[in-house]
Amino acid sequence: MTAVLEALVEGLELDVDGDELVAAQRCVDRLAAKLALAYGDFDAHQLWDLDGATSMTAWLRDRGAMASGDAARTVATGSRLRRLPVTAAAALDATLSGGQLKAVLANVSERTEERFAGHEAELVASLAALSVRQCAQAMRWWAMRAEDDADEAEPRPEPPSKLSLSRSLGGRWRLDAELGPLDGEVLDTALRLAQGFDADEADTARSPAQRRAEALGEICRGYLQRRDQPAGSRHRPHVNVIVHLDDLLARRGGECPDATVIDGASLGALSCDSVLHRVLVAGRSTVLDYGTSTRTISANLFAALVGRDRHCRFPGCDRPASWCEAHHVVHVADGGATCPSNLVLVCSRHHHRLHQPGWSATLGEEAELVVSDPNGRHRTSHPPGHSPRPPPEVLAA
Repeated sequence: MTAVLEALVEGLELDVDGDELVAAQRCVDRLAAKLALAYGDFDAHQLWDLDGATSMTAWLRDRGAMASGDAARTVATGSRLRRLPVTAAAALDATLSGGQLKAVLANVSERTEERFAGHEAELVASLAALSVRQCAQAMRWWAMRAEDDADEAEPRPEPPSKLSLSRSLGGRWRLDAELGPLDGEVLDTALRLAQGFDADEADTARSPAQRRAEALGEICRGYLQRRDQPAGSRHRPHVNVIVHLDDLLARRGGECPDATVIDGASLGALSCDSVLHRVLVAGRSTVLDYGTSTRTISANLFAALVGRDRHCRFPGCDRPASWCEAHHVVHVADGGATCPSNLVLVCSRHHHRLHQPGWSATLGEEAELVVSDPNGRHRTSHPPGHSPRPPPEVLAA
């Protein structure tokens, strides 16, 4: 079979024609799906062990001359396709393109695979008519709802963002990152604004990649220059999130104008301290009313919280106030008031954590913060000026 395939590839002459190139790409996608399934069967029977390899991924790196990341993705694709027969069949007959298949599998996790398989036929049929971007957006929404509905005692948070920075032997630096939806949206907005008005088509001296790199340097320099400002001064990141009222009240997610889906926990953290715009619409396009913007936390109120809390109040965390945000202990969606008795300083990481399912907090009369985790454990923190005193018998000793 491989000899026939090699002969076909060797004798193939592609015309520079759009329709022919698209048809050829479809064939490549179908072949990739067949290979992935074959790799999945090869892995399931552990035939890589016959060559002394330690795993299927290691075998592909060695015998297939694949890069590590490509090998790992290939193994994962083959394994998942073996358990999703409708999706596999759609990939084999080109009902789903290679890009659509990647969008589907990127949003199906071990927790949600069984749920996807239960509705696989109808989901694949609806996804096939979408563009790759629309397919990815639809699957992100599906994945978020499926994760929320997963019947597990321990909720699974959004995978954390990752970033690595290393210096090469030539003295240059290499930056590599995998960011969550919200972190990525914040960085994209900051880079776009930092590029300024010269980042247009007339700027041919620099590539878009060069402009982004210079913009990142400007952002970092600006941050370092402002490190000596008072802790109360701040400027909120400008990220637009569109959310329906019902989804906000139900602590579901929203989406950015570019279709980036924001999960419910991230949206809850944002709604604690942000500028809110009210827009009433009828149907898809008719705007009935738009109100003035409302800043949830004023600069003076934030300064008062800094004076009381000094740093992140999450138990065990002492990140400085300049890194912190104001968190509504009783959430805004539940009618929580915007006042010091219902607000506490927390860093971005712990702000997001407090909006995750299973986490909760209460704020006492002396501003003591009690945090409860999904396992029912409770931890308490006190503002620096309200440290708990030992009992009299301890003092006497």
